[in-house]
Amino acid sequence: MKKNRQRRLAGLAAVASVATAAHAPAFAQSSVTLYGIVDNGIGYQSSSTTLGSTSGGHSAFKMITGVWAGSRFGLKGAEDLGGGTKAIFTLEEGFSANSGAMSTSNLMFSRQAFVGVTNGTYGTLTAGRQYASYYQLLSPYSPTTWLTGFYGAHPGDVDGLDTIYRANNTLLYMSPQLYGFKFSGSYSFAGVPGSVNQGSTWSTAIQYSQGPVGLAVGFSRINNSTVGGGAFGADSTTSNAGAQTGVSAVTNGYRTAQAQQRFAVGAGYTFNSQFDITATYTNVQYIP
Repeated sequence: MKKNRQRRLAGLAAVASVATAAHAPAFAQSSVTLYGIVDNGIGYQSSSTTLGSTSGGHSAFKMITGVWAGSRFGLKGAEDLGGGTKAIFTLEEGFSANSGAMSTSNLMFSRQAFVGVTNGTYGTLTAGRQYASYYQLLSPYSPTTWLTGFYGAHPGDVDGLDTIYRANNTLLYMSPQLYGFKFSGSYSFAGVPGSVNQGSTWSTAIQYSQGPVGLAVGFSRINNSTVGGGAFGADSTTSNAGAQTGVSAVTNGYRTAQAQQRFAVGAGYTFNSQFDITATYTNVQYIP
């Protein structure tokens, strides 16, 4: 009798379990990923002096953060909305592994902070602080893919192919890949009263990638919010609280330009997983 009761109870439990599973709602899949990089090295600089100085430089050994990749931590999230569409977000902050200081003062997520939706058929639309289309499709053929900052980029990031130029208030569309082609366009709203151009940044690029061959062409224009040029205004979309990014001894004389324009072509060929070759051509103009 006891054994029969146990069997009936087990059967009822199994039925209840199946019924519960059958009536349980199907929740959308979501994920949040915490990621990061800590990069430190020792470097030698043959001549070092203050920005704008043309004399008095001395050699120096330094501990340098971000040799291969900028030190950072971030959060990435995705929420399945159904029908192949997902809501996505990224929050990413850079820092110095030497001192622990933020890479950019007064910005909590200086590298990236955006939200958007993505669909495999229709593409991706994002809004926030992010890299312009020019950088996103040309960067695979840039030397900064392998060496960043102090060693891989041109001084002052003159061609915009390092990871310095990030634009605030950016609306960016990235198409899906179709027959090897991918297109992107972005516009950054400065919000200056009476002007849609002043302080804005706009960019467009197209990339072809099929098998071992890759090619990209891009254009970018960064407008100064200061009328007629001058110190970059706080409303400039690539400005960090009013300070123009990407200024060095090479570009210091152009820091008050009314606008910056960049056109670039990049290409690459992958021989195998251990060896590939890339090349880029850039034309940079500072509009007085």
